[in-house]
Amino acid sequence: MSHLSLVKSLSHLQQEQSYADEILLDGSGLSFLRGSITELSGDASTGKRSIALALLAKLTTTGEICACVDAAGSFDPVTARLAGVELDNLLWARCGGSVEMTFLSADHLVQAKGFGAIWLDLTGIDEQKLRLVPRTYWYRYRTRIRETPTIIVVTSRSSVAGSASHAPYELDREHSVWSGNGSFKLLREFHLSITSKKHFTGPPLRTRAEFDYSEVRI
Repeated sequence: MSHLSLVKSLSHLQQEQSYADEILLDGSGLSFLRGSITELSGDASTGKRSIALALLAKLTTTGEICACVDAAGSFDPVTARLAGVELDNLLWARCGGSVEMTFLSADHLVQAKGFGAIWLDLTGIDEQKLRLVPRTYWYRYRTRIRETPTIIVVTSRSSVAGSASHAPYELDREHSVWSGNGSFKLLREFHLSITSKKHFTGPPLRTRAEFDYSEVRI
């Protein structure tokens, strides 16, 4: 990944004002509102990180600069590239498991502005430590990105942003589909349910995540 310039020209800032207010991901049925926080929470292998990568792919391939705040080393550039993320348009902040560094990095990125999306991946951070993070952090993030093109996406085991989140979703894996025989099986897809924790009317969204091994080399 090349170095990114956080200084935006006037023409770039004018272009940001013309971006669509909402980003729809066709595969999952989810929409992301610019200038707000979206939470994706759930256990391991429930698709929350795949959805975050799909959002980054959609934005970076159209030239938008995005950022990943990697709290505990969960981000894999190879997986991101296979998901369609344009790595030259991605800033990767590696925080080494430090909660303080994670939120300090997010704070700097929010202040810098100009990002299409900031993915705050809290996967792997102890939930007890996350509960100690003051709620004022989340409200400050929400205030700073309001009326900007930036989307903050938070992935974690359980909801952490509280009422500061515009769209908190809980993801559950319903069942998996495998191929192969005996001990040599490949995960082909898993089916997910996505439930809004703020709007309880209506059934949950249902989608599936598919795996393509055609580019894997052993």
